[in-house]
Amino acid sequence: MDQFLQALINGVALGGFYAAMVLGFSIIWGVMGVINLAHGEFLMIGAYLAWIMNRYFHWEPFATLIVVLPVMFMLGYLLQRLLINRVVERPPLISLLVTYALSIVFANILKLFFTGTPRSVDTVIAGFWRLGNVTIPVVKTSILVISILMVLTLALFLEYTRLGKSIRAAAQNRNAARMVGIEISSVYAITFAICIALTGGAGVLITPIQPIFPFMGQPFTLKAFAITTMSGLGNIWGALLGSLVLGLLEVYVATYIPGVGTNLGIVVSYVILVLVLIIRPQGLFGGLKPVEQT
Repeated sequence: MDQFLQALINGVALGGFYAAMVLGFSIIWGVMGVINLAHGEFLMIGAYLAWIMNRYFHWEPFATLIVVLPVMFMLGYLLQRLLINRVVERPPLISLLVTYALSIVFANILKLFFTGTPRSVDTVIAGFWRLGNVTIPVVKTSILVISILMVLTLALFLEYTRLGKSIRAAAQNRNAARMVGIEISSVYAITFAICIALTGGAGVLITPIQPIFPFMGQPFTLKAFAITTMSGLGNIWGALLGSLVLGLLEVYVATYIPGVGTNLGIVVSYVILVLVLIIRPQGLFGGLKPVEQT
């Protein structure tokens, strides 16, 4: 029973991080129709920014969010205006190639500057809480709490702000949104910027528990793709549930099948992805919530 509860705690913590990690990917795909193959590299950039501030200015990793989020927002806004906006309404293959090229460029630039040596951050947030024979890691709990706050903030923003409703309207019908006066290019630029900021923030969250290196991004892109496909494009609550499912699945498989680590858990998660694509291609929870008529 203790082993089951320990795996439950670890799986929920991992799923919480996946929720923060997948938000940007899911919203960009759902709103703009762009599958961002550089998603993991944006996460990596956020992680390196946190490492730089931790290494040279002695900031706590989580505290770097107040710098990383606006920096990544500006990076996303500029990239969307200068590059992504030029291909967003072209055939999907064009945006795939562009974002894939960005992933290669970012990874190799960071390798040039930081070499391939894995980097780690120092943090005073360490230790465990004990509940009987079950341990609750402080760092992973902090990541879970911050991830949930990010999910809630984005959900409230999309639901109750005028810009959030414009983003949802643009996702549902681009031409109709134009007809009612929504400036689609501006909405897309801000959407992309917000999503890249969230992705960079997820990169900050992982720094206390995983080494940072220039080619760490691709596995996160693949997992974001799997979670988004399972949960539905742009569905925030679906992404949260899908992330928890994936996190629990990986941890339980690794716990109860000795000697395979998390590799078999990842394989099983993609088996579930294939089944979802066959049985319910629109995802388990549908897409972005429609804008209510007033």
